[in-house]
Amino acid sequence: LKAMKRILRRLNFISKDNIIQEKGRVACEINASDELVLTEMLFSGFFGDLTPEQVPAIMSTFVFEEKSRTTPDVAPELSGPLRALQDIARRVATVSRDSKLEIEVEDYVKKFNPGLMAATYSWAKGSTFAEVCMLTDAFEGSIIRCMRRLEELLRQLLAAAKSIGNFPLESKLSDSIKLIKRDIIFAASLYL
Repeated sequence: LKAMKRILRRLNFISKDNIIQEKGRVACEINASDELVLTEMLFSGFFGDLTPEQVPAIMSTFVFEEKSRTTPDVAPELSGPLRALQDIARRVATVSRDSKLEIEVEDYVKKFNPGLMAATYSWAKGSTFAEVCMLTDAFEGSIIRCMRRLEELLRQLLAAAKSIGNFPLESKLSDSIKLIKRDIIFAASLYL
């Protein structure tokens, strides 16, 4: 518990008097995935240069947990944001380790799995489900489950952006949700 408080203080989520700061309030809006890394991304301006199609692709690294049999190809337009995400995760892990929390930095960074990035990017650009399935070795049910979890994560980020008054990001996240929430992935039942 002391180590976690140290981490929150060093990342400015709480003050030295243990009073929750703005970053801490924003982190409270997020529970679908790693709230420390996501909050750092929000406050660093990470999303500023991303398109609404790139946002869900990058965010898919937070919800895709399966081991892939192949190394995924990362599109050139996604490699820069992926590196930036990994740098933020590395910084959070380093602060955690320096705060006496037992954590292996590179293992922590590897937990953000890019295995579904290409498929998510393609889906956000309007590809069919069959085309998306060709881009990954993940099972169809796994793709659907991850996309649904991704939509929930984007909704939480939208609420976090709204809480800090970041209206351009709010609009971008809303557009991203509209791009992925369609067709068979979000059908009420697959037995129609």
